[in-house]
Amino acid sequence: MARKIAIVTDSTADLTPQMVEEMGVTIVPLQVIFGNEAYREGVGITTEEFYERLVKSRQLPTTSAPSVGDFQEVYERLLEEVDSIVSIHIGAKLSATVQAAQTARQSLAKPERIEIVDSQAVSVVTGLVVMEAAEAARAGAKLAEVKAAAESAVQRTDVRFMLDTLEYVRRGGRIGRARAYLGTLLRVKPILTLREGEVYPEERVRTRARGLERIIQWAVRHQKVKRAVVAHATTPDEAESIRERLAMAFPNVKVHVVRFGPVIGTHGGPGTIGVGIMQGE
Repeated sequence: MARKIAIVTDSTADLTPQMVEEMGVTIVPLQVIFGNEAYREGVGITTEEFYERLVKSRQLPTTSAPSVGDFQEVYERLLEEVDSIVSIHIGAKLSATVQAAQTARQSLAKPERIEIVDSQAVSVVTGLVVMEAAEAARAGAKLAEVKAAAESAVQRTDVRFMLDTLEYVRRGGRIGRARAYLGTLLRVKPILTLREGEVYPEERVRTRARGLERIIQWAVRHQKVKRAVVAHATTPDEAESIRERLAMAFPNVKVHVVRFGPVIGTHGGPGTIGVGIMQGE
């Protein structure tokens, strides 16, 4: 018998293929564009190829949200198999993805079969919200209950990420309130967070090692942790080291390691690393 509620998200949730398969989630990809060449994230270009090209490229790539038609196609296909859909996406202040999803929903004959959730965030936070919704759907929750589980997760997630440089986020225009750090681009490693869908400055540190330690210290202070994710752009050894520290701090929690995909990589740049934490109810 078909699962009654499908979970849809976009490629900026940075879920691994294994996580997508295990949870039965459907991904709608954003695009990354180098000059005249557009690639669907996770489909047309591998993450490895992207970072190699990013470092060599004189011109920063741009990114674009999925089209309304992309969402219509996914929704119509899934609704032939399931009763309803909860669609969870990158924050509306960071991308037009939620707007495209909402427009697609309204175009359908029965829009009430779909609920759209703005994660007010991106990457690991969106991924944590998706995990919570998928768990509720698998447990047999109704549409309103799965949406409520996702919205509750939005309120219980937090993130810290460190950029190797603010140069990419500055050039990409997604700097938000972290603009105050621009004058010290060369002298510090910025630790940032997301608040109400905007990039927000949290702390400045002198060295990368100090920044990694500060992120770990922040993470392990949390109580009643239900989920944790470490994400990196180009430093898998650092990510694994953080995962080991968090696994010791939270022995009953599976700590996932994921990789920032091309869309996040465009704005964060190589060397970006972060941790997302979700606390229990």
